Amino acid sequence: MGQHTSGGIHHHGYVEDAPLNTALSAHDRLSRLDAAEVLHTPDEVAQWLASTLRAAMGKVEDEVAFDDEWDQWIKFAQAGETITTGLRDGPTISVVAVSEDECRCEAAPLVPVGGKKRSR
Repeated sequence: MGQHTSGGIHHHGYVEDAPLNTALSAHDRLSRLDAAEVLHTPDEVAQWLASTLRAAMGKVEDEVAFDDEWDQWIKFAQAGETITTGLRDGPTISVVAVSEDECRCEAAPLVPVGGKKRSR
């Protein structure tokens, strides 16, 4: 896992299979959902939002670039803000600003699982 940004704030990315008007709050996402992605820089935040929103739309980068949104996403991420976007009928795509105290992403270390090795 990479280093978190200065000030101990980073972002967790979530894709919720719900329209914006029925999606969970940022606090509920942190406590009830597992993050789809942990993002450490404003550029990572903008890249993840753009690629995830494109995938939800069924579009590729050549079809939709999110130039105007990109600048706003960078600004909000730099300020440690939570950003929520999505499609009218879902999904809701969000990056939640998380402090070190709130973060669960490094709390549970991975434990090796035993079992037989598979041959290919």
